[in-house]
Amino acid sequence: MKPPELLKLFNFARKELIFSGEYQIRDFPELEKIASNKTDKVKVALSFSFENDRTPCLNGVITLGIALSCQRCLEDIILDLIVEFNVGFVKNENQGAGLDSRFELYVTDDEELSTIALISDEVLLAIPMVPLHDFDCATYKDTEQVVEQKKRNPFAILKNIHIADGGEE
Repeated sequence: MKPPELLKLFNFARKELIFSGEYQIRDFPELEKIASNKTDKVKVALSFSFENDRTPCLNGVITLGIALSCQRCLEDIILDLIVEFNVGFVKNENQGAGLDSRFELYVTDDEELSTIALISDEVLLAIPMVPLHDFDCATYKDTEQVVEQKKRNPFAILKNIHIADGGEE
């Protein structure tokens, strides 16, 4: 069953619901801004549970290939990502004190959360700050023809000036 637009944290955790579905990159506005392969698939699997009988938690896996611009050569680079995450939803950080360390705390007062926003956030956290090809790709500077221009020295004319008296008084 595909995840709904809004994740009802307590309700889904109480029922221990499991969702899986496919989206396209263009379904995620934040990802669409940076990706060039907007129609490629994003596979999502979400599993809800309660930890410590009071904290709604989410275990998820997101699988996608996203095309970004290599920051060295500006050509496309495909990053194959498998994003695994475990999130515990708490109202304040003290609530997460007894939670297993594998869970990342998500502090929120809301009992509902946007599926699209959550998935986007997890993918954005997994993307490198500076995407680069694994190989040594050409930089923009390497690909442009460098034309050496003869620099004009404005003081060149001074070398032709001779002091008549040799600088003596």
